[in-house]
Amino acid sequence: FLSVVEVGAGTGGTASSVLPRLRRVCEQYMFTDVSEVFLNQAQRRFAEYAGFMRFELLNIDADSRLQGFASGSFDLAIATNVLHATPFIRHTLRNCRRLLRPGGLLLVNEALATSAFAQITFGLTDGWWLFAADPARLGQSSPLMAWEHWRALLAESGFARSHAARGGGALRTQAVMVAQVARRPEAAWPAGVAAEAQLFSGGL
Repeated sequence: FLSVVEVGAGTGGTASSVLPRLRRVCEQYMFTDVSEVFLNQAQRRFAEYAGFMRFELLNIDADSRLQGFASGSFDLAIATNVLHATPFIRHTLRNCRRLLRPGGLLLVNEALATSAFAQITFGLTDGWWLFAADPARLGQSSPLMAWEHWRALLAESGFARSHAARGGGALRTQAVMVAQVARRPEAAWPAGVAAEAQLFSGGL
């Protein structure tokens, strides 16, 4: 059975999609966010899953060990449109890796390219500009990154394999990325070495 953590779960949109599919194979689904308001709302919304759901505060910008999460606690970590809105993406990815067991999977849903609409709308929020001092994103006009950039950073952060599937049509700038933690520390790719990964076209 799987132990799952969702990072920045927010209003529960992703959880509502995956919980019906995971309930038969999930030992624990940890719904986390930085907001107690979202956690309280989620507890009410997902009451039918109370047998295996937990709700905890987690700031993925910071070391999860200092927030009560033991290293290597989860088989799967899910993050939907949240990792880009952190100040230092390398720290964020390492914190995600720390949550996972050797061989664990990180499932990330992110936009790979900005648009005028996104820049105008999300650009009005504070979270959009948290990246401004991030060495990994210097010179960028938005916090979003191309797949090749994600792939390199995932490799630096201890993920031994990574793949991505890009959406089609209206979702063509969106992608689902899957990265696997190295099963042994020495199996992780060294910094600067391109990950052996592929970008698949098609639907999400």
